[in-house]
Amino acid sequence: MPSLILLAMMSSSSAQQEQQTDKREIWDTNLLSKRPAGKSKPLPATSNDALVGITLWRFRPSQSSDDPQVRSLIHEEDRSSQWTPERIKADTPLHEGEMIRISIETARTGYLYVIDCEEYADGSKGEFYLIFPELRIRNGDNHVTAGKVIEIPASDDKPPYFKVRRGRADQSDELLTILISPKPLEQVRVANQRLHLSAEQVAKWNRDWKTSTYRLEATGEVGKPSTLAEKLAGSGDKILTQDDPVPQTMYFVEAKPGKPLLVEIPLSVSK
Repeated sequence: MPSLILLAMMSSSSAQQEQQTDKREIWDTNLLSKRPAGKSKPLPATSNDALVGITLWRFRPSQSSDDPQVRSLIHEEDRSSQWTPERIKADTPLHEGEMIRISIETARTGYLYVIDCEEYADGSKGEFYLIFPELRIRNGDNHVTAGKVIEIPASDDKPPYFKVRRGRADQSDELLTILISPKPLEQVRVANQRLHLSAEQVAKWNRDWKTSTYRLEATGEVGKPSTLAEKLAGSGDKILTQDDPVPQTMYFVEAKPGKPLLVEIPLSVSK
């Protein structure tokens, strides 16, 4: 009998995985259909655009098999070496000292805002900061649409990555809030550096726009290095087409057409 129960559990898990894979493929198709056509046959347009794509890149020492054009020359501790960004899942634990970069794409045309704050083991939060838009990244241009990728930090920033550090010993997460608004937010002024936001303002945006979200990872893509197309898109030199890779992590937001999309992404941080 126990073996029958185990077999049933495995069968249920397999069916669930197949359903998730099918759903992710639908989400990918919806996003790709909003991008410009590539060399392949264009995809028919779909109506669902309540999707936010995130790719979390972790830098690792470059390997001989990596495309030299996607490597980054990074100066660390009086020496320079080549590093390659590779895909990881959004819930991958991050450790102090690791170098990461975040790229964002949305199927819905609008204006992108990224808010960052620390979360602590007791559930409390630190200060809120708007880390995008800012004038150092694309001159503050935060207009987004499918195929247009925003990288934080930008590849030409100095340094072109975030180094994972905990602000306090009890910090558990770095909380990113991704907001795509159909029009620019009047309360936000773009500056040359990150902008401090009041907890009250962020709470109001959450009350007004936060809704149910669902997350799925791209199948078989974890660990793959950045492609040249993704690198060029991240620097603003290219718009991704239907032939190019999809984001690693996709979020579906239960938001009505014309309403803002709001997604919270807790990045786990440890020693």
